[in-house]
Amino acid sequence: MKPSILIGSSLALGALGGVVLHWNDYVPDTTAPVTASAGIRADGSPNDALVAPGAPGAPSTIATEEEPPLLSRSEDETFGSQSPERQKEVLLKLSSRLLRGTSSGDQLQLARAMSQLSYEQASALWEGITKTEGLQQDPANVAHAALIERLAALDPKRTLELGRKDEDPKVTQAAILSMAQKNGAEALRALAQLPEKLRGGVAAEMRGGLNDSVGKASGNLADITAVLKENPQLINLKSDSEGAVRRLVGQVASQAATADPVKAMKDLRQMAASLVEVKPGEDPKAAESAFVARIASQMTRALRSDAPASARVVFNSLADNEKNATMVALEASARFRESGTETAIQFAEQQSSPQYSKDAARGVWWSLAQQDRGAALQWIESLPQGSFRDGALNSVMQEAAFRTRSWGDTEEALKAGADLKSTRSKVDYFTALAQQKRGEGFSQSEFIAKLPLPEAEKLELRRRLAPIPPK
Repeated sequence: MKPSILIGSSLALGALGGVVLHWNDYVPDTTAPVTASAGIRADGSPNDALVAPGAPGAPSTIATEEEPPLLSRSEDETFGSQSPERQKEVLLKLSSRLLRGTSSGDQLQLARAMSQLSYEQASALWEGITKTEGLQQDPANVAHAALIERLAALDPKRTLELGRKDEDPKVTQAAILSMAQKNGAEALRALAQLPEKLRGGVAAEMRGGLNDSVGKASGNLADITAVLKENPQLINLKSDSEGAVRRLVGQVASQAATADPVKAMKDLRQMAASLVEVKPGEDPKAAESAFVARIASQMTRALRSDAPASARVVFNSLADNEKNATMVALEASARFRESGTETAIQFAEQQSSPQYSKDAARGVWWSLAQQDRGAALQWIESLPQGSFRDGALNSVMQEAAFRTRSWGDTEEALKAGADLKSTRSKVDYFTALAQQKRGEGFSQSEFIAKLPLPEAEKLELRRRLAPIPPK
């Protein structure tokens, strides 16, 4: 049986998890997130750049003969005046072709078709297209998603009532997201007024729909503060809505920071002072810093691509307890891309804790590895002993897991370690690997025996891992 090393929770959540969630921040953005409606913006316009390969609506990665357009030029130009039956037929065929990924031209046809529909036409089509029970790749799902976003763009309040009436979280969240693009405070007020069960489902949908690349929430922090003061349950850490609300507030704050990062951070700290509920004996400043940390993480995430200089100002304004591992890694990665390795290492050396130094190394390693993995492995050999080098070695394991989609697979972790350029680095790497939790019934000694190391280095590894190291 293949042994399994389970990456410890602190590593998986604090390091690898952050890398996966923020992968596009380490490297140039060549694959953007998937939209809900197969590459169609809420106003019905095409949005090819936001469709990931293999997703509904994505162009096929395999060259295929492009199918002819479903609509003639005249029909394409007058889709809104076609009969409901013809509209339904074309929409389902387009959706089916988009699921197969045969043609990016189908995305454009779908976008043009959506842009010609009135609210009443889109609503009738949405109600008239029935989903197929048990069919995962159902064209009706693609059609419904496009129609829902069209409805929300045309009349978000009317669509909100439709979602509430049907208790449909997908329809409701589309309406609230459309509201958020115009006024984040209004969107939060609408979310607060939903029944509790529906609000939880809507918030879950919103976490995936709040896209940092397009259609971000807008507004100002003062208005949002007023809404959250009236509805503190929205931002409560135990609330189902907290993640979505935090993301929305972070987007509004990031847009403010794009114009004036210093003022945006001042406004954010005022928001924290106004909203935090201090428990008896709790330090108000600590509670406020914890709130700032929750929002600032979202701010810097959105600012990395939109306004890198503002992201730097925001990051530098944060206290250590207002940062997290991913923020430090992304900042190191940004400095590496801007100024090179030495600047990134200096940044890592300035960190107040060994853990943050490791996180900085992680950001540098991922950026370097995407340019030239062999050079990145060789670069490790130039690093002195210390937390920065430890972070780089850990990143070899993490990058291999992400690249091969093999989280928890010992074999891939072993292959990654075998690629290291020196015995010294391999021993250090496998020491860290062996210290992670292993599957039940697989001893440390058995693990070491399987390592691609000479016997002398295996003996050194056993010495390091002994319960009482020999003198």
